[in-house]
Amino acid sequence: MKETVANASADTPFSPEYAAAYLNKSVNTLQYMRCHNSNAITYSKTGGHIVYRRKNLDAYLDKCEKKCTSNF
Repeated sequence: MKETVANASADTPFSPEYAAAYLNKSVNTLQYMRCHNSNAITYSKTGGHIVYRRKNLDAYLDKCEKKCTSNF
C-alpha cells in the first residue's frame, strides 16, 4: 500500500487505510487526528467517505521534520 501512494500523483485521493500505511500510522490514529487535532492532515469528505491526497500527506510529513532532538 505504501508504495502505491508513494508512486501516485500528488492529487490522487487515497482511503484512510492507504494513508495510514504511507505514514506508518494506524487508521485509528488518523481518525483521532481528524476529530481532536487542529493541526491534523488535510482531508476531504466525499459522499460520507474520507480521502487523503498524497500532496497533503507529504505536507504533513514535511511539518514533522526536525533537525535536532535538543529542541524538544
